[in-house]
Amino acid sequence: MEDQIQKVFEKIDEDEALSLAKQFIAIPSPPGREGPVGEFMAQWMTENGLSGRLQEIGPERYNAIGRIKGVNPAEGKSLMYNGHLDTSQGGLDPHDEYLVYGELSKHKSWQPVPYMEDGRLYGAGSSNCKGNVTTFLIAAKAIKDAGVELNNDLILAGVAAETGKAEIDQYQGPKYRGHGIGTQQLLNSGVTSDYAIVVESSRMLVSYALPGVLYFKLTVKGHPAYIPYIDNERHPIYKALPIIDAIRVWGEKYTEDNVYTFERGQIRPNVNVGSIRSGAPPKPNYQPAILNMYVDVRTSPARSPLDVEKEFRTFVRGLDPEIDVVCYRSQTGTAPEASFVEDLSNHIETSYRTVYEKEPIPLHWEQHSRWHDVIIYHEHGIPCVKCGPGPGPEHSDITRRSLSPDELVKAAKMFAATALSICQVAE
Repeated sequence: MEDQIQKVFEKIDEDEALSLAKQFIAIPSPPGREGPVGEFMAQWMTENGLSGRLQEIGPERYNAIGRIKGVNPAEGKSLMYNGHLDTSQGGLDPHDEYLVYGELSKHKSWQPVPYMEDGRLYGAGSSNCKGNVTTFLIAAKAIKDAGVELNNDLILAGVAAETGKAEIDQYQGPKYRGHGIGTQQLLNSGVTSDYAIVVESSRMLVSYALPGVLYFKLTVKGHPAYIPYIDNERHPIYKALPIIDAIRVWGEKYTEDNVYTFERGQIRPNVNVGSIRSGAPPKPNYQPAILNMYVDVRTSPARSPLDVEKEFRTFVRGLDPEIDVVCYRSQTGTAPEASFVEDLSNHIETSYRTVYEKEPIPLHWEQHSRWHDVIIYHEHGIPCVKCGPGPGPEHSDITRRSLSPDELVKAAKMFAATALSICQVAE
């Protein structure tokens, strides 16, 4: 198979990879508006012999699906590459984005405009995940252009609605529906495979254990009062101050108590008070009646989300039994036995050695501690890992959102070699 791998590698062109990544970045695709980028991807796959088609998951929201059809599916395994087309930044709510990301939200690297700086490609979604999607598309095209036939199917999926958002209060509608909706639709509609690789950034190293997610809304009740009649004891903002600090202290202990260690590293399930809302900016002359805070609690794969929800509710009730707690996102973590993904991991790491000419190293805990669509594949019984190009946590907030041309090319080569190994080259 070495000859076929080299034939495919010769078809992988850096300029073509960089050009395609730039075209992806230049198409705005915030959550809820992935339609145009899905159409572009499907058209590109069709033009390059990869049987592109669209799958609608909602108005203006598409998955883009391509395939190299195997000639002897009794041999080898089918493989799916999956990457999301929505971007978390450069979206539809610039005011809220500024409140979350500050000046970063205004930085040019967060806008859907590709540019090169210090030999790296920037722009919204460059490494999360449009550049990553580019790499498996270039890999598949190289296989076709080299005339290499596969025994089993290679499936290419660009999915919508992966980004972690959830509907709550006035934040309703498609742009707030995420966390795997596109991949769920993909698998539920019969687009499945023996193995899958989600191409989220991991420096091309393997991860397969991931935390679950719980989102909570806490309502602290007070009493409305015009400024001459304010009552600090019934002021929800003042009441919330010790509650917020108590959540911080509880969260630190919760994280330490729930560290999950597995063969490839650790998951640290953090707790975050991500938003606080109370009163109205035009009326600071009024003591508000309520304060809402929104909390993200990550969960260890060793515990069910419901178990953690009960623990959190009990903790909050101990702070103030009048606080209302609403859970508005609950998704499980995953930590299969290593044997479940062992064959897939072996193929990937053999390709890693071929391309990088060195041994894989363990990932930093931070890159095991994020939620990804890998979990959805595991729920469907499909061996799946995270493996994709992109800088690690040692990089800055800016450079973490970039890829170099060399990273694009090496990832494309590694994905091509992995596909040849798993799907098998036809005789």
